[in-house]
Amino acid sequence: MGRRIKALKKILVIIMTVLMCMLPAACANDASAGEEAGRNIGTFTSEDMDGNEVTEAIFADKDVTVLNIWATFCGPCIGEMPDLAALSEELPDNAQVIGIVIDTQQGENVDLAGEICNEAGVKFTNILASETVLETFGFVEAVPTTFILDSSGNIIGNPIVGADVEGYKEAAEEYLAGL
Repeated sequence: MGRRIKALKKILVIIMTVLMCMLPAACANDASAGEEAGRNIGTFTSEDMDGNEVTEAIFADKDVTVLNIWATFCGPCIGEMPDLAALSEELPDNAQVIGIVIDTQQGENVDLAGEICNEAGVKFTNILASETVLETFGFVEAVPTTFILDSSGNIIGNPIVGADVEGYKEAAEEYLAGL
C-alpha cells in the first residue's frame, strides 16, 4: 500500500508540474481577452509618480493611447521599459504611452517603480494603483497587459498580453491610419 501511495504522489506531482508549465501560456493567450474590445474603461482617480492627480481624462489628450499595465515584480515588464520609453518618443504628437504600475497600492513599491523608470529612461506618465484604478482594471490577469485606447477611453482591438512593444506600435499606428 505504501508504494502505491508513493506512486500516486509522483503522478500527482508530474500532473501539477505539467499544469503549472501550461499556466503561463494560458494567461498569455489573448483570445479570451478579446471580450474587452470596444469596452470603455470607465472612470478612475489616482496620482502619477510625481504626485499629480490623474483621471481617465488623460486619454482625451491624444487620439490614441498605448496603456501598459505593469508591475515592479515582473521581469518582462521591466525588460520592455527601455523600448516603451523609445516608443513614447517615436509616436506622433497625437499618440501617447501611459503606464499603470499595478503593484503600488497604498504607496507600496513607488520608489522601486521610480528607480525602474529612471534606469529605463522613461519620461511618459506612470499612474499609481489607487482603489479606483484597481476596480477599473481588475479584470487584468497578467502583466504586462497593454491596451490601445481611443481618446474616449474605449479599448481598441484585443489587449496584448506579454511584452510586445512592436505589436503595441503596430496597433497604435493601424488605429491612427484609420482616422
